[in-house]
Amino acid sequence: MLHLSGDLPEHLREGWWASSGADTDVVSAVRAGGVLTCVSALARLGVYRPLNDDCLHVRASRGRVEGTTLKNCSPGRRPAPVVAVDHPLVAARAAIGCLDVENAVAVLDSMANLHIVTGAELDEALADTARGRDLLRRRDRADSGQESLVRVRLRALGLTVRSQIHITGVGKVDLVVGERLVVEVDSKAHHTRLENYRNDRRRDRALVAMGYRVLRITWEEVMFGWEEVEQQILAIVRRGDHRWPRNRPGTGRGGARVAG
Repeated sequence: MLHLSGDLPEHLREGWWASSGADTDVVSAVRAGGVLTCVSALARLGVYRPLNDDCLHVRASRGRVEGTTLKNCSPGRRPAPVVAVDHPLVAARAAIGCLDVENAVAVLDSMANLHIVTGAELDEALADTARGRDLLRRRDRADSGQESLVRVRLRALGLTVRSQIHITGVGKVDLVVGERLVVEVDSKAHHTRLENYRNDRRRDRALVAMGYRVLRITWEEVMFGWEEVEQQILAIVRRGDHRWPRNRPGTGRGGARVAG
């Protein structure tokens, strides 16, 4: 029952009421015959949401919702809707059935990164299906949804990719492909401060001085120009530039070496 404090509660459907100040998305979900779930519920907690997803994600025990902009996630799946916004783990279960692989993984990464749930809690909630187990195996550390997308895409190409690696003298980098190709994924708002821009260039110079290859990808390139970026990364890999030269003195310094 949705019954928030306030005067003159509005009747939404049988057993459900809302005050005049209730969240409009929650009210719409309840009025449509369900509760808020999936990325609509998780976004309220700051979790990554796929680009251009403007549907209202609703979970309805009756298997249908009313409204052209509503999407019913996990119709009829337990637990029966008894609160207006699904618990994060219930919403995550809806999300893995609703989203494609890379966006579903980005949601799970984001939930763990924000400490909304633990990895163990995600395992317990999602590991009972083959899809859930597959997505859990793909989960890793990431500071942004776009970073998760890049990692999933590169691993799908068969590349060895390590996440959130600490390199002495530089600090943490987003991704390392093979042994020395550093891939930094800039968020949409990353360069709004001059300080960030300058620090990035300082870090890039330090990495290059140590022999690393550095590729910096913008938010726009991840979302709208990925094919070109992918071809550039594959060209680097085909030349073997993602590996340390075997006759180079000091090979591998600054970070752990891996095959691939």
